Amino acid sequence: MTPRSKRAAGKIGTAIVLAGALTALAGCSGGGGGGASGGPISMYTWVSSQSDRDQWEGFISLGKKVDPKLDVTIDGPSFNDYWTKVKTRLSGSNAPCLLTTQAARAQELGGLLMPLDDLIKKYKLDTSEFDKSMLKGMTVDGTIRAIPYDAEPIVLYYNADAFKAAGLTPPGTTYTREQFLSDAKKLTTADHKALAIEPGFFTVNAWTIADGAEAVKNGKLDLTNSKLVDQVQSYFDLVNKEQIAKAPEAADGSDVAQAAFTGGNVDMLIEGPWMYGTFADAAKFDMGVTIVPTTSGKAHGMTAGSGFGIAKNCKDPDGAFKAIQAMTAQSVLEGQAAARGIVPSRAAAQPAWADGKSAAAMDAVNALLSNATAQITTPTWNQVETLFTQYGVEGYRGDKTAKDVLNTIQHSVSG
Repeated sequence: MTPRSKRAAGKIGTAIVLAGALTALAGCSGGGGGGASGGPISMYTWVSSQSDRDQWEGFISLGKKVDPKLDVTIDGPSFNDYWTKVKTRLSGSNAPCLLTTQAARAQELGGLLMPLDDLIKKYKLDTSEFDKSMLKGMTVDGTIRAIPYDAEPIVLYYNADAFKAAGLTPPGTTYTREQFLSDAKKLTTADHKALAIEPGFFTVNAWTIADGAEAVKNGKLDLTNSKLVDQVQSYFDLVNKEQIAKAPEAADGSDVAQAAFTGGNVDMLIEGPWMYGTFADAAKFDMGVTIVPTTSGKAHGMTAGSGFGIAKNCKDPDGAFKAIQAMTAQSVLEGQAAARGIVPSRAAAQPAWADGKSAAAMDAVNALLSNATAQITTPTWNQVETLFTQYGVEGYRGDKTAKDVLNTIQHSVSG
């Protein structure tokens, strides 16, 4: 799972209501949060589909091999409902102990999540083994609130066959904006664009962070800073000035751009590494992976990812933390990388993601993780995404500047 609501929602299928209800009953019968009374530890998370359920059950089943005493039950609504319902769930009876969160939503759930620093010290969890950017993303008011299980640097996928046919050198672990534009213009024709752009701020954020601009400063929304404005304008310009991409429609889902890429209708797409298997299965061409282009050409990744935290009102924080330790053990993350395609948060487990993928893809991921910044947001980020999806279209078409669009959003949303 990733810290982007659209991205996580896009990975899930039809909701399995009956399965969710049965697991919820199991959680209630186990004594709520569990642990203190000898019952199972209850985990509240997003369960939109069988795919979600399989992921969580994978963490538990693999975790039991690390700690045979691990006993965790799963309960939760759809991904989109989770972020509001979790607050109500914790105020009711039989409140769960374990919660899942994303780095991008940790600030939003900060008031619900217990600081873990004392438990980390007590149980000697070596946090240096986890991706630094993700730990920073899971930190609220100076304390770690969740242990990440994945660290997904956003990458640029490209059609290697199209590059070869155009006589272009495939990019490696360095890629300048200048070279990217040169390649894209050579790939673009009157009826064919080189790049697909998704609506929303997620991939725009990856583009801006790659060149050192950020939308949040000291926990506050900071959309009008000049560096960010310039970076967003450069992304808008890919459509209205450079003409290497079409403007996305506000009503489009991310699947529209993804289908354009895998169908060969465009040659490049900025997306997460968790999509590698899906893209490789769908594409009828040799697929390449490189870094999101930067002015210098050096890799600077925006990481997305999720993790396990403990509710502040948990009756057995020690038991819950032991469960987290088991479910984030190296062998568990290696197993999930193989089964689910996640890039593990533990560096030692990351080679497991490379299995079945090109060496160049792993090289790009490693380069990005060596210099990474987590996507950090504010509690009002959903509004930012919604408004950018709406007004961003005008920016891509050249009807409004990035300054206009970002000023409108900044003044419409409390940071």
